[in-house]
Amino acid sequence: MIQKENPVKVWDSFVRLFHLLIILLVAGLWWTADNGRMDLHKDFGIAILSLLVMRVAWGIFGSDNARFKTFVRSPLQIPSHLKKLFSGQYQSETTHSAAGGWAVIVMLALLIAQAVTGLFSSDGILFSGPLASWVSSDAQELLTDWHKTQFDAILIVIGLHVVAVLIYRLKGVKLIGAIVHGYKKTTQPAPQLKPGWQGLLLAIAVWLLFMLLL
Repeated sequence: MIQKENPVKVWDSFVRLFHLLIILLVAGLWWTADNGRMDLHKDFGIAILSLLVMRVAWGIFGSDNARFKTFVRSPLQIPSHLKKLFSGQYQSETTHSAAGGWAVIVMLALLIAQAVTGLFSSDGILFSGPLASWVSSDAQELLTDWHKTQFDAILIVIGLHVVAVLIYRLKGVKLIGAIVHGYKKTTQPAPQLKPGWQGLLLAIAVWLLFMLLL
């Protein structure tokens, strides 16, 4: 007997707003770098770092299905998950899939590394990151090169993410809607969600602290 899927709230407001703001800020960082708006680039960088710090914290103390221990599974489960997806046997979960969980980890790691290297970057003339003076000129040059090259890797991962979302949609799994309104049709019970405003408030507090210190 096939269980009936019911609409279940799977993403709290912090996780949903985090996704939206990350998209906007990455686009903003790209634009400001290309147009030489480095003061604004720095502000966007601090904002994205604040969000990333809070997302890591939310992955430890936040809603059950947003915690790393819930969705980061053995990579050995990925082939089985993909087999179910392409054979039409995959049923929507209330958290990231085995493949999606690792995609989240890769993207978070890349964005954190990008934000941190930006703090130490310098063009040697007009702009230096807020912590550039903490390292030698050779280290600044290395981290600046890494910061520039790494953004290409981020764009590649974003492209792969978009392709994956489209493939899931073709297979009947609606990921975009869930991250917009928070609900997904599934046979699984609703996860325990924490109030998203708590994460948002803490993210703002982290941002204010960074703005004062950096």
